[in-house]
Formats: sequence, C-alpha cells, structure tokens
Amino acid sequence: MNPRIVVDVMGADHPPGELAAGVLRAAEELPITLILAGPRAELPPLPPEVEVVDSSAGESSIALGIAALAEGKADAFLSPGSTGAVVRAAVLRLGRLPGLLRPGLCVSLPTLRGEALLIDGGATADAKPAYLRQYADLGAAYARAVLGIPSPTVGLLNIGEEPGKGDRLTREAYELLSHREGFVGNVEPHRILTDRPADVIVAGGFTGNLLLKALEGGAEAVLEATRDALRRTFRARLGALLARPALRAVARQLRYEDHNAAPLLGVRGLVAIAHGRSDARAIAGALRRTHWACQAGVVAKVASSLASPAR
Repeated sequence: MNPRIVVDVMGADHPPGELAAGVLRAAEELPITLILAGPRAELPPLPPEVEVVDSSAGESSIALGIAALAEGKADAFLSPGSTGAVVRAAVLRLGRLPGLLRPGLCVSLPTLRGEALLIDGGATADAKPAYLRQYADLGAAYARAVLGIPSPTVGLLNIGEEPGKGDRLTREAYELLSHREGFVGNVEPHRILTDRPADVIVAGGFTGNLLLKALEGGAEAVLEATRDALRRTFRARLGALLARPALRAVARQLRYEDHNAAPLLGVRGLVAIAHGRSDARAIAGALRRTHWACQAGVVAKVASSLASPAR
C-alpha cells in the first residue's frame, strides 16, 4: 500500500497555490497517496485522487495535518510552517517515543564530501547534556535507515576540538558521548562543509539553528559576490561562460532544495519540516525526502535505537 503523506501548503514565504503545484508535480513520480492541508479555495485544480484537509474553517493546517497523522489517516506529515508550531503540535498530539527526553530536528547538510546530518536544528532551544546524548542515537539511526551508513560516526559541535573546550553544556555532553561507539570528538563549525568530520553532528537546538542560519547566509553572500565579480568586466564575463558548467555542478552539489525536509526525530510519527522559504521546486524535493524516510521505516528504527542505544 502506498504511504499516505499530508503536505501542509501554508506558512511558507510562497503562496499555497505555488506549493501545491510543486507537490502535485512531484507526486506524479512517487508511489504515494497525497493529502493537501490548506484552504481549499486557494488551491489549484486537483486530480480526484488527491484529498484536501480544508483549513478554511479556522483550525490551522499544521493542527489538522498532525491530527490526521495521529488518527492513523496518514503515514507522514510535511510542513514548511513554523518549526515551533510543528514541534508543539507533534509532541502534544503524537507524544514522544518511550524513553525519549526531547525530540530533535535532523537537518541534512550538503557538504563538499557528501551529506552530513545536524541534530538538533532548532526543536529544543534550551538543551541539556542528556538530550545531546540521545540526539546522537537519533541521528545515527536516521543515517543508517535513510543514508545507508552502517556505522555512523558522531561529532559534537564545539568551539575547539580538544576535550574540555566549550560551555558547561558541551563539556558535560562530551563526557556522556565519550563512551559512545563511533564518537569522534569535538567538531569545529568551519570544518563541516569542507572536511565533513562526522556523519552526524550533535548540538543543542539554539546553537544548531544559529549554525544553519550562518551557513545559509554565508552561502548566499558567496554566491552574490561571485555573480557580481563575474559581471564586472568583459574578461570576467567571458571567464564565466567558460566556467559555467563547473559553477553549475557546484551549485547542484550544495543546493538546499535537494536536502529539504528535516525529520523531527523522537515523536510517534513521521513529521518533517521544510524550509520556510520553500518554493514549488523546494517543496517537491521535500516531499521526495519525506517519502524516502517513510519507505525506510525511520520511526520504527529510531524507536529501536532508543531501546538499544549504541555504546
């Protein structure tokens, strides 16, 4: 039976009609049953097999989509809406997996050496060392299930690589993680996109979210500066023509649209959060990754990792 995926088309920078159009195109290629959550009047014409959870009556599309998942009417929920709202609704309606302290947002990072994972990307701002220890298990379970990495390595985001670096949170988390199989130690932010020092990078939600926004802003600044430099003179424009294939290859490698949709690991259901700036293309990529995670049985494998954590 094809998985039933609810896609919330509200809460992004782009209108629901544009997001719905992108989702519909992607759904044509995927073996899924598609359910859209949003105001019916703002959606484009839909195929008869596409169900709509209409949010016109006042209840939010996030609440309605999470409710469908909690009631067994769907197998996964994807939203580009507020991270805080999605996390709250998921914890209240779905609940946490047995033994879990706090869920973590597992974000895909496109690096020059392949995909890496960051957890927590912003689900819980005020983290405790024990949360970070569990995030390592959550991220490793996702890396095994979805990325196919048999023995994922784990690093702790910190301001220096030496043991004893950082604030109280990271120092105490280091002590907990140091006994874990696959732990490679502290990881400095500047090495992540170039060296990819670990498969899974663990951080508190506040720090992890700051890192994501800094990386995003830095990437945009570099791209804008490159465009300006390549337009400045005739010689630069000529060089841009010659370098275009290489530049496009780098852009494809680092393009966030293909790494959109971060699963909220640790709740009793597959919930994924897409970038708030998602356009039609980006939400289509998010739907593909959500389907990928659904087919991999992420929730069951994460639950198993909590029952028998790596040591």
